[in-house]
Amino acid sequence: MHKQFFFPGRMTVTFRKGPLGFLRQDPTDAAKVLKDNPSLQDKSAAVKEELVRQNALTVVRQRGGDASDRTEVTGDYILQFGKYKGKSFRWLLENDIGYTIYLIRNQQKEEAAGVFMAAGHSKDSLLSFVSYSLSFQEIQSLLSYEEQKPAVTAAAASEDDQLVGFGSRANNTWREIWHSRGDGYASFILKKSCAPGTKICIHLLAPL
Repeated sequence: MHKQFFFPGRMTVTFRKGPLGFLRQDPTDAAKVLKDNPSLQDKSAAVKEELVRQNALTVVRQRGGDASDRTEVTGDYILQFGKYKGKSFRWLLENDIGYTIYLIRNQQKEEAAGVFMAAGHSKDSLLSFVSYSLSFQEIQSLLSYEEQKPAVTAAAASEDDQLVGFGSRANNTWREIWHSRGDGYASFILKKSCAPGTKICIHLLAPL
């Protein structure tokens, strides 16, 4: 009896979105496992980008994908830096948009300030990932939205970083609740009535 093999063919990024259509910025459970366990993170030396590209081409061809599609091939590039080193570019977009936005913003700040980190395989990988991420309209839209948000005062920022302290998201900060609003929890909280003096009432009635 001959074994049948399944070839997935072309693969695209599947963005996680909440009920309201916003991209979810909170990490998935798979991402949290790596973030919370340094012993599981890849500590091997970074490899040059040409080797990363050749390996990605091999992966795409083996699964029957489109090796002429630069975006699809780049999605299979393997990260050569950070806590998610060893995972593909596509995996990071699907598992931790919040970290993706952080990387993009940090790179943009460096460029704006004229500060350039030392070149190397890790830096090459970072630049390629940022370029890959910015090729998606979903990421562009999220960045534009973040830019339009009004600046917060130091006091407000301090409030944002306090723990919720109740309910299923007790160990999250108010900032995290807002950034992951796509999962519907923020909307749920805003619709709640509150009893004077309780934590939920204090935060719901706080000035924006």
